[in-house]
Amino acid sequence: MSDCVAMTVNTEFHNPRIRNAKNGLVEAGDTFETDLAHAQDLERLGHAVPLAGPVLGIAPAPLEPHHQVSESALRADRARRRAAEPA
Repeated sequence: MSDCVAMTVNTEFHNPRIRNAKNGLVEAGDTFETDLAHAQDLERLGHAVPLAGPVLGIAPAPLEPHHQVSESALRADRARRRAAEPA
């Protein structure tokens, strides 16, 4: 995954977005990986330091098209679901 960032933690916490051998639990000095947006938050808050240098200001990779839904498609889906609800 291209937006995966390796970091060293300064504090102790648990988060399911963290990829490590402890199922998301990290303690001071541990090294772990997480997604770019989470890494930026952790760096901004001072909870962890990226191993390859600062990640603040780096834009996350765009979502792949299958993750994006147009507003008109979303409205049509909601209308279809409402119409299918029992009266």
